[in-house]
Amino acid sequence: MPKKAYFDEKAAKWDTLIEDEVILRLKNMVVELALSQGSKVLDLGTGTGVLIPMLIEAVGLSGTVVAIDFAPQMLAEARKKYQWPNLEFLEGDAEDIPLADQAVDEVVCNSAFPHFDDLRQAAKEMSRVLKRGGRVSVLHPHSRDYINDLHASLGGAVRNCMIPEADVMHAIFSEAGFENISIEDVPQRYLLTGRKV
Repeated sequence: MPKKAYFDEKAAKWDTLIEDEVILRLKNMVVELALSQGSKVLDLGTGTGVLIPMLIEAVGLSGTVVAIDFAPQMLAEARKKYQWPNLEFLEGDAEDIPLADQAVDEVVCNSAFPHFDDLRQAAKEMSRVLKRGGRVSVLHPHSRDYINDLHASLGGAVRNCMIPEADVMHAIFSEAGFENISIEDVPQRYLLTGRKV
C-alpha cells in the first residue's frame, strides 16, 4: 500500500491512537520552543492536526499557522476539528512545499520527518520557505530508537520510515542551509533544531 493511502486509511481513527501522556509531552515541547506571538508557523506533516491548538495558542491571534499534509483524509480530519481565522490548510508534499520563498518564521515538523520520501529535499524545502534566521524544529514524543523500532514492527508502507543517525541528520540540515543544529534524543522525546543562515 502506498504511504498516502496508508495514512488516508488511518485518518479517521488516528487521534484515538494518541495517548494523553504523548499529548502532554508535545505540549511541553511546544512551550519550550517559545514561539513568538505574531509569528507565522508552518506545521509540516500536520496529520490530523495534533499540534495545531498548541501552535495557535503559542502564536496568538496576531500570528498564523499554516498546516500542510500530503494525505487528504488526514487534512479532512484536522479541518473538521479546527477552524480559526489565522489557520490555513494546504495539501502538499514536504519535498515541494506550496509556499513562497521566505514565507514563514518557523517550521515545525512533528512525527512526520521519517515519512518524507526524500529527506534531503524536504530539508532544503524547509530552508527555502523559512525567513533568514528562521528556525526548523523536527520533533517526536519518543526517542529515535523507539520510533524506528515502531515503524519496523508496523511494516508495510512505513517499515522503511526511519530517523537517520544523528550525524546524518546533522549533515542533511547543514547541507540545506541550517546552522546551530542541535539534536536531543532521550527516552521520551526527540528534537532537532536549527537556524537558517
